Amino acid sequence: MEFSCKINVVDAMMGSGKTSAAINYINQAPRKERIMFITPYLSEVDRIRESCAKRKFQAPKAIGTKLRGIKRLINSGRNIVSTHALFKTFDDEIIDMLRVRNYTLIIDEVADVVGQHDLCETDLHMLMRECVDVEPGTGLMRWRENQDDYNGRFTAEKNLCHFECLYEYLHGAVMWMLPIEIFNAFKKIYILTYMFDAQIQKYYYDSYGIKYNYIYVDGDCPENYHFIDTPSSSTKPNLNYKKLIHILEDDRMNAIGMRKYDLSKSWYIRNANNVVMKQLQNNISNYFKNIAKSKSEDNIWTTFIAFRKNLSAGGYTKAFISLNTRASNRYRNRTVIVYPVNRYVNTGIRAFFAQRGITMDEDRYALSEMLQFIWRSAIRDGREIWCYIPSRRMRELLQQWIEENSVESKN
Repeated sequence: MEFSCKINVVDAMMGSGKTSAAINYINQAPRKERIMFITPYLSEVDRIRESCAKRKFQAPKAIGTKLRGIKRLINSGRNIVSTHALFKTFDDEIIDMLRVRNYTLIIDEVADVVGQHDLCETDLHMLMRECVDVEPGTGLMRWRENQDDYNGRFTAEKNLCHFECLYEYLHGAVMWMLPIEIFNAFKKIYILTYMFDAQIQKYYYDSYGIKYNYIYVDGDCPENYHFIDTPSSSTKPNLNYKKLIHILEDDRMNAIGMRKYDLSKSWYIRNANNVVMKQLQNNISNYFKNIAKSKSEDNIWTTFIAFRKNLSAGGYTKAFISLNTRASNRYRNRTVIVYPVNRYVNTGIRAFFAQRGITMDEDRYALSEMLQFIWRSAIRDGREIWCYIPSRRMRELLQQWIEENSVESKN
């Protein structure tokens, strides 16, 4: 397949004007340029519709299914705004229509482009015995031609094989990849993010040998932020983070995260119902109540969703927000943050890319995920924040980032 779409990565810090520049681009683009804007949250759907009122963006409505709704909008050449979730449902018909209509795609934050496809061992063996062949070297699962008329329990896998997006790896695991044809259906793409080099979507493009171009944001206020081809210092935050981000340094409170893999997902699984988890819960409560002495409306905290109840306690339970929260301004008044996790790339995804000769930077990934969460808070407006980050690894990654990105005051 020849990849003809031009991918532009707008890699800039949170709060540096990426979305404002995209809105200005949309409002200044020729009327004949059709645009699809994909965002993580429904609240941002409303923002785009209101900020680009003259372009009359429409969100797909359920006409039987939302998939039928978006097909109707593409068929009539409408400007479309929707969420990442719908983006993953595109089929052959949508791809064909997008090519004809020459849409520009703007993605606010990276999309979920790789994930494990769940099949029990029995089903996988049956599928491989009766319906698919595995391509040597790549692990690509190809549906057999003599099974083209198949309609049964593996119909979903048949459709995914048609898109060439199911792969066997590690002799018994199956990985799903978003069909690259979806991206290639657009005339050009803008991806709004930060630290793209650490994102799974970057490794996804690398696995296909897809090239992407970095562009930047320039301007002195939201009304005139715009994209440019060379780096600019005008929208880069000029702040001394050493004085704005206060990280708790307390040997007793941080003892729970001293080892390299402490507070990782496997650590949580291992300690889900013992005294260790209770100690972490006590530490979080102690930090909010006695160390930060914060009000509930000042707080945000997170953990792996499966362990939210294990750590919840009176006084801060409602301040929980999802670990993967991005592109949201709802919490920009919050000044006290608890981040009790130690991020690593999913082991299956890491192994999948390693099998393709691609080594993922675990520390860059962890840092980028943590920064995305922290920047939901008041720091995005240049205000002071106070953080409890018990993982020594995560704390040191943040401290190094602060050292490298702080602009010292001249006063």
